[in-house]
Amino acid sequence: MQTLFSLYPRVMVSHVGYKAEKQDQLSPTNHACAGAASGAVARAVLQPLDVLKIRFQLQVEPIAKRGGGLYQGLLQSTYTIARTEGLSALWKGHIAAQALSVTFGMAQFWSYSLLTKAASEHGAGEGHLSHGVCGALAGLFATITSFPFDTVRTRLIAQGCPKHYTGMKNAVIKMVNQEGTKSLWKGLLPTLVMSAPYSGLTFYFYSAYQALMMKWFLKGKENEWLSTSAVTGLVAGACAKVCVYPLDVLKKRLQIRGFEEARKQFGKVVVYKSPWSCVLQVTRQEGVLAWYKGLWPAMIKSGLTSGVIFLTFESICQLLSHLQNKKGDRPIE
Repeated sequence: MQTLFSLYPRVMVSHVGYKAEKQDQLSPTNHACAGAASGAVARAVLQPLDVLKIRFQLQVEPIAKRGGGLYQGLLQSTYTIARTEGLSALWKGHIAAQALSVTFGMAQFWSYSLLTKAASEHGAGEGHLSHGVCGALAGLFATITSFPFDTVRTRLIAQGCPKHYTGMKNAVIKMVNQEGTKSLWKGLLPTLVMSAPYSGLTFYFYSAYQALMMKWFLKGKENEWLSTSAVTGLVAGACAKVCVYPLDVLKKRLQIRGFEEARKQFGKVVVYKSPWSCVLQVTRQEGVLAWYKGLWPAMIKSGLTSGVIFLTFESICQLLSHLQNKKGDRPIE
């Protein structure tokens, strides 16, 4: 009986992006499906870390013992949320978050496939820098496509008890009726500024680390490419997150403008009049290190998410490639 690993090549062959030399080239549609599935898997497994990260980012007080805030560390915060809001609160906003992850993953890997193909056809080559530029553009497209889900997800996670929103649909209706349609796009500018370098750096690091792993560690070992995808994806995601993290904090602070009343139980509430006033107030009142609140859960979450995404993506693409070759089908255009 053929095992799962027998479906994979003896050496690592990445399916991320267009590869001119690959014989079993998959279509952008295949990449979109694999991207959607990988985003859904990663979100289902790692949502609690995202909840913790957002709660930390929104807290004005220091994230430390005797800091005056409700949340004082990973373990304490997890216990506090589970005790006061129930264990399910660690998956608050999960439906909106899944919609975000599926939409983002689909748009990102679809556009990345098209962009890398265009770059290859125009002589841009297969260099790591080319992967980084294509990744940045793919991140911009995916962010614009999925951003309303991101805003709704942040609101659902940020609220305490009693709940202001009962779910994703209720949140969208209330936000549009009470704050206008533009409220679904709050924090878009810093998100776009962040998403381009984050996505670009992730794909850049993934490509570079894969090349290093191939050269120094794999050396043709059978079936090792699968674990390598997970490791390189994890490291790439963590490194990229550190580089752009302050912009992530700024985005979260802006996304809850107009929603401050629902956060009184969590500690001090500050109203920001504009993105620039937010930057000044946070820096003056909370210090420069405030821009790195929640960094540890963010790094863990981003690293694990990236690792799971690339591992799942590569696995699904390899399976699609195997089925495609077995049936003699051409890629779906």
